[in-house]
Amino acid sequence: MITLLMIMSIKNGILSSMCLASGGIVLIAVLGFALRLVGEDSERFVPGITVISTVGLACLVGIIIYWLGKLEISKFIIDEVQLGTTVRYSKMMGYVAGGLVLSIFVSTAMVWSASQLGAEFLIPTVEYSNVIFDGPLILLSIISLAIVVPISEEIFFRSYLSKNFYELGITSRIVLTAAIFALFHAGQLEVIVIASTFVTGTILGYVYHKFNSVTPCILIHAGQNLLVICITVILN
Repeated sequence: MITLLMIMSIKNGILSSMCLASGGIVLIAVLGFALRLVGEDSERFVPGITVISTVGLACLVGIIIYWLGKLEISKFIIDEVQLGTTVRYSKMMGYVAGGLVLSIFVSTAMVWSASQLGAEFLIPTVEYSNVIFDGPLILLSIISLAIVVPISEEIFFRSYLSKNFYELGITSRIVLTAAIFALFHAGQLEVIVIASTFVTGTILGYVYHKFNSVTPCILIHAGQNLLVICITVILN
């Protein structure tokens, strides 16, 4: 009976991941097609398309959790973000800071190592300035990338998927959800992106199980994305 429950739970988690990936591909394809219709001025619409896609994926996460997980989404989120009464906030923030620093260090070390080894082709070339609004509208980019994305992704990958893989044990859950998280961010199959995202996912998974809450994971994820936005603004 336990084996059957394990198989069904894992199957539901994998199916949910496939639905999110498929839905994301369709959404991006549709928005990309709409962008091409604009023509030469398409670049100035990219930040807006980015905001729409992040909100769309967040909605898709809610639909999947409700439809496949058969969960009341609002109650599920509230339960997952709650911290236990015994949790010390100073300790939690210490883990948040540590997780943020460690994930950034690992990513930077991978890029530096590739550069030193002459493997620049492994280093992703992403122009974040193209997907972030200029001026006052940057607030929309901050809301979508540093609030909507961290909440929706951590609720899905750390909370929902982890619960689907409950029968596997904590270590296996952390590794499996981190692997799916990394593949979801594979983009053009950049090795460093996949590897660094896997490490970040592992850190987030550990923190999630440490506090039995997704809140510190959201804070780490939000910190990473906000840092990218700040650096992009400063450099441009």
